[in-house]
This record gives sequence, structure tokens and C-alpha cells, in this order.
Amino acid sequence: MATQKLTLVENAFDSLEHAISHLNAMPKAPTAGTFKRIILDLSHVAELLFKERLRQIHPAFILSDVDKFPSATAHTVTAADALRRLQRIGEVEFTEADQSALKTIREKRNEIEHYEFSIDATEAKVVIGSVLAFIFRFATDEVGLDWAGRRIEDPAWKRLNEYAEFYELEKARVLEALNGSGIPTMECPMCGNETFDMEAEVCVLCGHNEPVLQCKSCKADYLYSNVEYEEAELCPQCEWEDGYAAAHYEKY
Repeated sequence: MATQKLTLVENAFDSLEHAISHLNAMPKAPTAGTFKRIILDLSHVAELLFKERLRQIHPAFILSDVDKFPSATAHTVTAADALRRLQRIGEVEFTEADQSALKTIREKRNEIEHYEFSIDATEAKVVIGSVLAFIFRFATDEVGLDWAGRRIEDPAWKRLNEYAEFYELEKARVLEALNGSGIPTMECPMCGNETFDMEAEVCVLCGHNEPVLQCKSCKADYLYSNVEYEEAELCPQCEWEDGYAAAHYEKY
């Protein structure tokens, strides 16, 4: 039997199709396992698209050590390193929304692969929707793929539309409702939007909840998800100024 091969784009497309198959087969009461497979697939799609964009600049850039090019066995870059290379070498711009979507799905993927994984249906829909919106924008604008057209024309991809459109429409609705409401908000560490209700201690977009803490130094409100050392009782800015970041600079 002849050796089978998938290019980077074909590999990414295959994972996207796999995610779509799970979306189309979504039960009325989806389990964490259902969302797990979709999140892993979409994280894989994003990483492969990054590498394809690097390959278009120069094939050596997809290797961790570019000096090993053209070795077929050398390690390729991680998704995080690929993103940084695209910013520095490819001059690719990632919006705050892009980086937030990628950070969230990377964290969820790490939970799945290395620890316990939990997610509810609302949070899953926001996470999936946000990364789908990014994938289609990046595939079109940076890689030159016509996946957006396929999303409109192929009936099998309709469920995928629902998630991307849900996120954009729901975000617009929530932001409009919050605008002028007088409700104090901050950026949600899960979905990255200015939709975390500080009084109710919950994100009104994705449903993420955690207690709002007060910095013992500057008295500013903050969330423990945004700091390295919860026990320090310092907000991110004071944590930085206090010297914690000096020992953990990679976090910043």
C-alpha cells in the first residue's frame, strides 16, 4: 500500500472536518467528552495554519531550530512560538480578540491533555465560536484559503456557522446591554471580553465565574486568574512591581 500523506493545509482541513462531524452529531445534552474532541481539533487547526503561514515565508521557519532545515525529523515550533514568529518575522498582526481566543483554547487544550477538564455548554459555545471566527479570518486573510466560502455553501458546515455567528451576535448583544447600564465590568479571563460583571462576579457572555478580589497594596479589584501567586493578594500590576514577575518573566 502506498504511503499516505497530508500537507499542512490538508491536515488542518481534516481536523476541521472532524470537528464539524462532532458538531453535526451534537446530542441534546452534550458531554464534556463531546466538547473535548471539538476543542482539540480546532486547536490543531489553528496550530497547523500558523505553520503553513510560516512555511509560506520560508520552510525553515516551521522548525524549532531553523539551522536543522531541511531535516524531516527535526522538531517543529509550538503554536505559541509560531505565533511569535509570525508577529516578528511575518509581520502578522493579531488583535486582542485573536490572542484572547487563542489563549483560551490553548488553556482548555492543556487541561484536556494534562489535567482534569470541565466546561459547560454556554462556555463551550463561546470558546468554540471565538476560535472558529479566528480560524476563518486567518485562513482567508493570511493563508489564502477559501474556507469562508465553503462554510456558506456546504450544508454539512451549517452547524459551524451557528457557533461562529452565535459568538459574534451574542457578544454584540451583551456589550450593548452593558453599555450605559452602570454595571462595573472588567475583562473576563476566559473569553477576553469586557463582560465580567464585578458585582455578580460572573461573565455575562460566557458564564465564567470567580470571586473579585481586592489588592492589598493598591486596593484595586482583580481576578485571581490574572495573577501568578494568589497567596500574594496582589493585583497583576502590583505583582509585577513587587518583583514576582522578575522570576517569572515568561508569563508577561
